[in-house]
Amino acid sequence: MEKIYLICAVWIMLCSSCATVFSGTTDDVLFDSRPAGAAVYLDNHFLGRTPLRTRIPRTTRARYLTYELENHEPSTQLLRNRVNGITFINLLWWPGFVVDAVTGAICRIEYTSYYMELYPLPEGVAHPDSLRD
Repeated sequence: MEKIYLICAVWIMLCSSCATVFSGTTDDVLFDSRPAGAAVYLDNHFLGRTPLRTRIPRTTRARYLTYELENHEPSTQLLRNRVNGITFINLLWWPGFVVDAVTGAICRIEYTSYYMELYPLPEGVAHPDSLRD
C-alpha cells in the first residue's frame, strides 16, 4: 500500500505546474500590416516592424497592440488571452496552479497572428502624435 502512495505522490509532483512545463511561458506570434513596415508596439514597448514574428511573454492581463506608420492613421487592437487547457491538470495539485498563474502560463495569447490595415492620413493633415521612432 505504501508503494501505491509513493507512486501517486511522484505522479502528482511530476504534474505540478503542467502549463509552465509543457507549453512554456511565451507564444510565437506573427504581426503583419498593409502597408508593410509599420512599427508594432505592445503596451507602448516597441517590438519591431511588420512583417514581424516574435515571442510574446504570457500574462493574465489584457494588452494592447499599436501599429504606427508615417503618414498613416495609427491603429490599436486588443491582444486577448484565453485559458491554457493544460492548466486544468493542476486542479489536482494547487502549488502547480500557483506556479502557472505567477509565470503567466495559465493563459495563452488567443491568436497566433495579427493583421492591421493602415489608412493614409488625408493630405495636409498632420499626425496627432509624433512617431516614436
